[in-house]
Amino acid sequence: MRIVGEEERMRLRIIQIVILAGMIAWAGTASAILPEDDPVASCPLGQISDPSSSRCIDDPSAVTDEGRLKQARVFIDDERFAEALALLDQITAKNNARYFNYRGFATRKLGRPEEAVTYYKRALLLSPYYVEARAYLGEAYLMLQRPALAREELRTIAQICGVDCEAYQELAEAIRIAGY
Repeated sequence: MRIVGEEERMRLRIIQIVILAGMIAWAGTASAILPEDDPVASCPLGQISDPSSSRCIDDPSAVTDEGRLKQARVFIDDERFAEALALLDQITAKNNARYFNYRGFATRKLGRPEEAVTYYKRALLLSPYYVEARAYLGEAYLMLQRPALAREELRTIAQICGVDCEAYQELAEAIRIAGY
Protein backbone atom coordinates (compact mmCIF):
# COMPACT_ATOMS: atom_id res chain seq x y z
CA MET A 1 0.00 0.00 0.00
CA ARG A 2 1.33 3.41 -0.99
CA ILE A 3 1.17 6.24 1.52
CA VAL A 4 0.09 9.51 -0.02
CA GLY A 5 1.82 12.63 1.27
CA GLU A 6 -0.02 15.78 2.33
CA GLU A 7 1.17 17.72 -0.74
CA GLU A 8 -0.02 15.02 -3.13
CA ARG A 9 -3.34 14.76 -1.28
CA MET A 10 -3.85 18.52 -1.71
CA ARG A 11 -3.06 18.31 -5.44
CA LEU A 12 -5.57 15.48 -5.85
CA ARG A 13 -8.21 17.42 -3.91
CA ILE A 14 -7.67 20.51 -6.11
CA ILE A 15 -8.00 18.37 -9.24
CA GLN A 16 -11.24 16.88 -7.89
CA ILE A 17 -12.63 20.34 -7.16
CA VAL A 18 -11.70 21.63 -10.63
CA ILE A 19 -13.30 18.59 -12.30
CA LEU A 20 -16.45 18.92 -10.19
CA ALA A 21 -16.71 22.65 -10.92
CA GLY A 22 -16.31 21.92 -14.63
CA MET A 23 -19.05 19.28 -14.52
CA ILE A 24 -21.39 21.65 -12.69
CA ALA A 25 -20.66 24.44 -15.17
CA TRP A 26 -21.14 22.06 -18.11
CA ALA A 27 -24.41 20.74 -16.70
CA GLY A 28 -25.68 24.29 -16.33
CA THR A 29 -24.73 25.06 -19.91
CA ALA A 30 -26.20 21.82 -21.21
CA SER A 31 -29.54 22.43 -19.56
CA ALA A 32 -29.60 25.94 -20.99
CA ILE A 33 -28.85 24.57 -24.45
CA LEU A 34 -31.22 21.62 -24.26
CA PRO A 35 -34.65 22.93 -23.26
CA GLU A 36 -37.21 20.29 -24.09
CA ASP A 37 -40.23 21.06 -21.99
CA ASP A 38 -41.68 24.10 -23.78
CA PRO A 39 -45.23 23.37 -24.95
CA VAL A 40 -45.61 22.91 -28.70
CA ALA A 41 -48.81 22.03 -30.50
CA SER A 42 -49.10 18.66 -32.19
CA CYS A 43 -49.99 19.60 -35.76
CA PRO A 44 -51.60 17.58 -38.56
CA LEU A 45 -49.53 16.05 -41.34
CA GLY A 46 -47.77 18.72 -43.40
CA GLN A 47 -48.09 21.48 -40.79
CA ILE A 48 -45.78 22.85 -38.11
CA SER A 49 -46.41 24.69 -34.86
CA ASP A 50 -45.62 28.41 -34.97
CA PRO A 51 -44.23 29.26 -31.51
CA SER A 52 -45.12 32.94 -31.86
CA SER A 53 -48.84 32.23 -32.33
CA SER A 54 -49.13 28.67 -30.93
CA ARG A 55 -51.02 27.72 -34.09
CA CYS A 56 -50.36 25.14 -36.77
CA ILE A 57 -49.20 26.65 -40.06
CA ASP A 58 -48.42 25.28 -43.53
CA ASP A 59 -45.12 27.10 -44.12
CA PRO A 60 -42.20 25.61 -42.13
CA SER A 61 -39.86 28.33 -43.45
CA ALA A 62 -41.68 30.79 -41.17
CA VAL A 63 -40.40 28.92 -38.09
CA THR A 64 -36.93 29.24 -36.55
CA ASP A 65 -34.52 26.34 -36.16
CA GLU A 66 -35.40 26.24 -32.44
CA GLY A 67 -39.08 26.02 -33.35
CA ARG A 68 -38.32 23.20 -35.78
CA LEU A 69 -36.37 21.33 -33.07
CA LYS A 70 -39.29 21.67 -30.67
CA GLN A 71 -41.75 20.48 -33.32
CA ALA A 72 -39.45 17.56 -34.23
CA ARG A 73 -39.57 16.52 -30.56
CA VAL A 74 -43.38 16.59 -30.69
CA PHE A 75 -43.36 14.47 -33.85
CA ILE A 76 -41.02 12.01 -32.13
CA ASP A 77 -43.23 11.89 -29.04
CA ASP A 78 -46.20 11.22 -31.37
CA GLU A 79 -44.18 8.47 -33.13
CA ARG A 80 -44.22 10.42 -36.40
CA PHE A 81 -40.57 9.61 -37.09
CA ALA A 82 -40.47 10.20 -40.86
CA GLU A 83 -42.04 13.64 -40.35
CA ALA A 84 -39.50 14.42 -37.64
CA LEU A 85 -36.65 13.55 -40.02
CA ALA A 86 -38.17 15.65 -42.82
CA LEU A 87 -38.43 18.60 -40.45
CA LEU A 88 -34.89 18.09 -39.15
CA ASP A 89 -33.69 18.22 -42.76
CA GLN A 90 -34.96 21.82 -42.90
CA ILE A 91 -32.81 23.00 -39.99
CA THR A 92 -30.00 25.26 -41.11
CA ALA A 93 -27.81 25.27 -37.97
CA LYS A 94 -27.24 21.53 -37.63
CA ASN A 95 -24.26 21.67 -35.26
CA ASN A 96 -26.54 21.10 -32.28
CA ALA A 97 -26.61 18.17 -29.87
CA ARG A 98 -30.42 18.04 -29.82
CA TYR A 99 -30.52 17.96 -33.63
CA PHE A 100 -28.28 14.87 -33.71
CA ASN A 101 -30.04 13.20 -30.78
CA TYR A 102 -33.48 13.63 -32.37
CA ARG A 103 -32.15 12.50 -35.75
CA GLY A 104 -30.63 9.41 -34.10
CA PHE A 105 -33.83 8.63 -32.22
CA ALA A 106 -36.09 8.88 -35.28
CA THR A 107 -33.62 6.92 -37.40
CA ARG A 108 -33.34 4.17 -34.77
CA LYS A 109 -37.12 3.93 -34.46
CA LEU A 110 -37.33 3.54 -38.25
CA GLY A 111 -35.12 0.44 -37.93
CA ARG A 112 -31.70 1.89 -38.82
CA PRO A 113 -29.69 1.51 -35.58
CA GLU A 114 -26.24 1.63 -37.22
CA GLU A 115 -27.05 5.00 -38.76
CA ALA A 116 -28.53 6.15 -35.45
CA VAL A 117 -25.27 5.34 -33.62
CA THR A 118 -23.43 7.86 -35.81
CA TYR A 119 -25.93 10.59 -34.93
CA TYR A 120 -25.82 9.86 -31.20
CA LYS A 121 -22.01 9.95 -31.25
CA ARG A 122 -22.10 13.35 -32.97
CA ALA A 123 -24.53 14.61 -30.31
CA LEU A 124 -22.15 13.41 -27.61
CA LEU A 125 -19.17 15.09 -29.25
CA LEU A 126 -21.06 18.36 -28.86
CA SER A 127 -22.45 17.61 -25.40
CA PRO A 128 -20.66 14.72 -23.60
CA TYR A 129 -22.96 14.90 -20.56
CA TYR A 130 -26.17 14.60 -22.60
CA VAL A 131 -27.47 11.51 -20.76
CA GLU A 132 -30.58 11.15 -22.92
CA ALA A 133 -28.35 10.70 -26.01
CA ARG A 134 -26.20 8.23 -24.07
CA ALA A 135 -29.24 6.16 -23.08
CA TYR A 136 -30.52 6.09 -26.66
CA LEU A 137 -27.04 5.17 -27.90
CA GLY A 138 -27.11 2.27 -25.45
CA GLU A 139 -30.48 1.18 -26.83
CA ALA A 140 -29.10 1.30 -30.38
CA TYR A 141 -26.19 -0.87 -29.25
CA LEU A 142 -28.70 -3.37 -27.86
CA MET A 143 -30.47 -3.46 -31.23
CA LEU A 144 -27.08 -4.21 -32.80
CA GLN A 145 -26.45 -6.96 -30.21
CA ARG A 146 -23.53 -5.12 -28.62
CA PRO A 147 -24.45 -5.34 -24.93
CA ALA A 148 -20.95 -4.53 -23.68
CA LEU A 149 -21.16 -1.11 -25.35
CA ALA A 150 -24.65 -0.57 -23.93
CA ARG A 151 -23.36 -1.36 -20.43
CA GLU A 152 -20.47 1.06 -20.98
CA GLU A 153 -22.98 3.83 -21.72
CA LEU A 154 -24.91 2.81 -18.59
CA ARG A 155 -21.75 3.18 -16.48
CA THR A 156 -21.08 6.60 -17.99
CA ILE A 157 -24.63 7.73 -17.26
CA ALA A 158 -24.22 6.57 -13.64
CA GLN A 159 -21.08 8.71 -13.35
CA ILE A 160 -22.90 11.74 -14.74
CA CYS A 161 -26.26 11.63 -12.96
CA GLY A 162 -26.28 8.57 -10.71
CA VAL A 163 -28.35 5.40 -10.77
CA ASP A 164 -31.61 7.13 -9.85
CA CYS A 165 -31.82 9.39 -12.91
CA GLU A 166 -34.35 8.58 -15.63
CA ALA A 167 -31.76 7.95 -18.37
CA TYR A 168 -29.98 5.36 -16.20
CA GLN A 169 -33.22 3.66 -15.20
CA GLU A 170 -34.49 3.43 -18.81
CA LEU A 171 -31.26 1.99 -20.22
CA ALA A 172 -30.87 -0.43 -17.29
CA GLU A 173 -34.42 -1.67 -17.94
CA ALA A 174 -33.75 -2.03 -21.67
CA ILE A 175 -30.61 -4.07 -20.91
CA ARG A 176 -32.59 -6.25 -18.48
CA ILE A 177 -35.42 -6.82 -20.99
CA ALA A 178 -32.91 -7.67 -23.72
CA GLY A 179 -31.56 -10.38 -21.41
CA TYR A 180 -28.08 -8.98 -21.03
